[in-house]
Amino acid sequence: MMSGVITPNTDAAATVQTNHNLSEWRSGKYVESYATNVLTPVEVKVFVRYRDQLSGRVLDLGCGAGRVLSYLVMLGADAHGVDIAPSMVDRCRQVVPEAKVQVADVADLALTIDGKFDAVIAPDNLLDVFDDAKRRKVLSDLREFLAEDGLLVFSTHDLGWAEHNPGPRSWEKKLTPALLGRKLIEVAPADVVRSIFRRRREAANRKRLAPLQQRNADHAIINDFPHDYSLLHYYIRRDDQERQLESLGYELIECLDERGREVGPGGHGSCDSLTYVARRARGSGPATTS
Repeated sequence: MMSGVITPNTDAAATVQTNHNLSEWRSGKYVESYATNVLTPVEVKVFVRYRDQLSGRVLDLGCGAGRVLSYLVMLGADAHGVDIAPSMVDRCRQVVPEAKVQVADVADLALTIDGKFDAVIAPDNLLDVFDDAKRRKVLSDLREFLAEDGLLVFSTHDLGWAEHNPGPRSWEKKLTPALLGRKLIEVAPADVVRSIFRRRREAANRKRLAPLQQRNADHAIINDFPHDYSLLHYYIRRDDQERQLESLGYELIECLDERGREVGPGGHGSCDSLTYVARRARGSGPATTS
């Protein structure tokens, strides 16, 4: 899964990684990909279990085309959303006019957002566009937006799963002549042509971004498959994420896999993402980002 050149973390590489990801998302070219109202099983469980907090004042980070925000409105929440892409915000305002949505950088929320929230949510592995230092700072800053007993709910890429599932996935396998022959019989020629061009884009992106991949003791930066390998995502193991949260002044309530099943210490998920529910640690002082 982590192919190409792997380097230890450096400030220069980290900055390039974050800037590249933010540039991709700011472009707004993925609006149609996120124009859905489907919740995942783990999201459904979170909505049911934490309905009280999610029906209060809630901030949806990276609200995209309004997928999750629309359900918050259904719960009667005072729903707020931010996204870095103006086109995403425009779509979100059309789909969920009841919500208060604005263009904002999650790394600088204090410039546009004020007040406390009963819940801050960051679905779709939103925080993983950042490098380690900036991601820690964002998590630290988010703590100050939480009301007493407020919840932070976020998903993040699971390094434990990646380490237990090395090698290419079925969708990453090369389009061999034999496979191409079967596709010509099974699907429309236009679809085969699109598939070939997509594979070429994937190959070009992987070659270009491979040098920015990183492997560190407690996390990795991986050029993974979403959007034709055009992004570099942060991956972290379950226990390392819990320790990181504790160091930033949080208390982990639970960690869930894609089906909503609890993942305990030492465990990993059944796919490349885990969902964490946390709250401000009782009696903790100012959070640190080290």
